Order: sequence, then C-alpha cells, then structure tokens
Amino acid sequence: MRIGFRILFSLMVCGSLGQAQANLTDLSVALYAANPEAPAPPANWEVYRIVRDKLGINLKFTMLPTGADGDNRLGALAAANDLPDLFEVRSLALFDRLVQQGQLAPVNNLFSLMPKRTADRYSNTRRNLLVTSNGQIYGFLEPVTLSRQYGIWVRKDWLDKLGLKAPTTLEEFFEVAKAFTERDPDGNGRNDTYGFGGVIDFDTAGILPGLGLGNHFQWVYGAYGVAGTWNYNPKAFAANVREANFRKATEYVRRLVEAKVIDPDWVTMRRADLRTRWQQGRYGMFFESVGGLQAGLQNFHANNPNAELLLLPPPKGPEGKSSMGTYSSAGWLYAVSKRAMDAGKGSAIARFLEWAHSGEGYFLLGWGRYKTDYTLPNNVPTVNTQIPISVRGSYTQMRWLAFNGNPLEMRGRYPEISVGGRKYVMYQLMAQAQRQGNWIDRTGDLIVKAASNQADLERYVSENLVQFALGQRPINDSSWNQFLSGLRNIRFEQYEAAAEKALRESGYLK
Repeated sequence: MRIGFRILFSLMVCGSLGQAQANLTDLSVALYAANPEAPAPPANWEVYRIVRDKLGINLKFTMLPTGADGDNRLGALAAANDLPDLFEVRSLALFDRLVQQGQLAPVNNLFSLMPKRTADRYSNTRRNLLVTSNGQIYGFLEPVTLSRQYGIWVRKDWLDKLGLKAPTTLEEFFEVAKAFTERDPDGNGRNDTYGFGGVIDFDTAGILPGLGLGNHFQWVYGAYGVAGTWNYNPKAFAANVREANFRKATEYVRRLVEAKVIDPDWVTMRRADLRTRWQQGRYGMFFESVGGLQAGLQNFHANNPNAELLLLPPPKGPEGKSSMGTYSSAGWLYAVSKRAMDAGKGSAIARFLEWAHSGEGYFLLGWGRYKTDYTLPNNVPTVNTQIPISVRGSYTQMRWLAFNGNPLEMRGRYPEISVGGRKYVMYQLMAQAQRQGNWIDRTGDLIVKAASNQADLERYVSENLVQFALGQRPINDSSWNQFLSGLRNIRFEQYEAAAEKALRESGYLK
C-alpha cells in the first residue's frame, strides 16, 4: 500500500508540474543594463525558477546596450515586428514613433491587475498624461526615484599638489583644467593627464540631455542660462539653440578643445570608456553620477592610492548663472508590445510587475542574493561592497523594475563605504549633488511629442555643434547664422510650434 501511495503521489505531482509547465506563459523582457559593468544574470539565476514555479511565467530576460545603441536595437526589433513583450524605453522620440506605428499596446486594462503597484506608482494623472495618446495610456511611467545625481568631480589631491583652489566659475575651471593637463599633477613625468573627461551622452536616467552635446556638457550651457532644449519663456518661447548665449556656450566648449584640456576622444568615447579612464586616474575633473562613482571607487583607489575627490557646484558663467542641467520628475518608462497583448500576455505582464513591486520579487530583483550581495542590518538593505559590482551586478540587472526610492532603500543603495583609506557617505553625496546642482525641472519636455523627423533634428543640431566644438567649422556670425538657417530645412519651426502648443495646453508653459 505504501509503495502504491508513493507511486500515486508521484504521478499526481508529475501531473501537476506537467500541467503547470503546459500553462507557462513565455514572457520576453528587455531592459537597459542597470549595471553596465556586469554581465547578464546566469542561466541558473534563481529568479527564473521562482517566476516559473510561482507565477507560471517562462521569463526570458535580455539586456539592452546603454545609450543610442539600445535605442537602435529597439528600433531594429520594431522594424522586424519583433519587439519584446515588455521593454524599457529611454528615448521619448522612439516611444512616440512606436505609438504612431501601432507597435505598442495601451496598458489601461492592466492597472487593475496589479493594484499595489498601480496605487504606488501609476496613480498620478499628470504623469500618466505624459504617455497618453488619444485617451489611451501607452506605458508604465514610474515616479522618479533617482534624479539629479550627476556632477563634476575634481581631484582634490591634485589641487593641493599644484596649489590650486576648486574652480567656481568657467574661467577658473579652464585654468584648473589647463594646470591638470600641463603640470603633471600625478607626478609620473609623463604627459598623460587631462583637465576634464566627458562624453556625448544622451541617456535620460535622472537627467534630461536636451538638444546638442548631451548630459556631460549641460553645465556649460547652464552657466549661460541655456541648459536644456527649450527656454520656457512664456512671452518668447523658443528653442535654446536660437539664444545668443547658446553660441557662447558652444564657443567655451571649443576653447576647452583647442586648449587640449579635454580628453580628445570625447566625441567617440562611450560612458564605459570614460569610467575606465577616470578610474585609471587620467582626469583631474570628470562628469559622473554618484552611482557611477560608487561603482568605480575600488578601482579608482587601487590605481590612485592617495587620491581624494570633491563634488563641485556647477561653475558660474559670465552673468553669474549656473546649473548642472535639466531633469524631469518622471522616471523609468516601460512599454508593452501590441504583439504581446494580442497574444494574451497582458495578465502575465501584470503578474510579473506586481511581484517585482514588493516582498520577494522586490528583494530578488532589487538587491540580489541575500547574505551574498546584500544584508539587512536593522532592516536596512545594505549592499555588500566586498562583492565587486562586476559580480553582484549580474543579479540586479532588473533592479529598476523593483526599486521605489523610499528613504531606507536610498540609504541602502548608497551606503557609507570605506575604500582606499577614505570614507564616502554615498547618500549624503547624493543629497549634495541634488542640492547644489541648481537643477532645472523640465518635466514638461516629456509632453512634447517627437517630430516625424526627430532623429534628423537631433542629428543636425548635435553634428553641427560637434563640428563647431572640434574646430571643423569656424564660429563666426556667418557660420552660426548658416547653422540656424539650416534649421528651416528640417522643419524646426514646426517642431517649436508644436512644442509650444503642447506645453501651453498642458499647463507647463504659462
């Protein structure tokens, strides 16, 4: 009897598992790498098993490359009608285009299927309006949890060695950058340092890059009062590129380039290259996020044992203006492909997102492996910084689906750490970056729909500015006016008019 019962029980279990396997929903999820320094989760990641056993979902996760490469990947998948079921969108131009092409599904009906997540994240009508078209909401737009965390970091040990003070103006910044480039601040006898390291980067994680040279140079345009794409002047609304000070800011970037105080690879480098180089000790000043700094501190101090860093306020321009850049109050954006919704995967998507919102899913996706990647002293999730980011980062590549930005979470994500004999209180540095950056809220930018030729608009402005900055074109009245006149050829006036109309109707421009 006992053997017979076991056989019967085994058959029942096998039958249940077989039925569960048969009812599995295949779900493809593509997100930008949360930790570019780390590879994708391993095939035996426990999340795959738990999601399969508890949620009935056969999860397939892929990482999108950061920056424009990720946008291009999504664009190519859209062209092949092969978008993932659930995916992250960082380019609003791409998002608008996918909506117009009918490749995205409205998500209105999914909100009720994930009540906790919706109540905490998607109940803001004004924010939902940013991803609404014809009365339908086409994305899960998260509240911002991590904005304004960028800044310019300066090597205090180099300042001290050369008898310099931290720069507070553009002129002082130039002089310090020149000294860091020419006076061998690392004392190795070689001409191998630069005053400033930055790249052309349009990532929208916690910052709005605007038209032009991207995030890493907004502080220059902010010093001239023209950071971001639009001037938001209700009586004379226009794109900042038309402002006289926009040209002056571009001339300042050119001055840095001509003086060779900026890494000459700044046009072609990627963010990962920049991080490698500041960690090697090649820059006296560099643009970086607090999170990026935290991830690279161990390498930095291993390469530069006596280094010390300071976070600079944005340098002031000739009229006393300053800003590190623009930001929005909206966070990550996730979209559902129409193909997935048509295939009946909506409920599985809602089930997965609700699971990621709290409890087991929150900790697994947000923090990784308990007692390995993180601990819970006094119920504060705390990253184990003894595990290199290149290792623990694999297990938190989907963390943005989980994180919500509560104070305990922020303290855990940006803890007090000691490295290279120095103490860094990361959450205080985060607060400092947000407080002293003179950041400009440009959430309204998100209500402006992309032009049908948005890629052409962005390429035209960016490429021309690069040519001016590199000295490939002279900057004078004739060449600058020629550049501005060229905006007509890409129907820039229509884009401005549509932007003004959208901003006034939504109340962002009064």
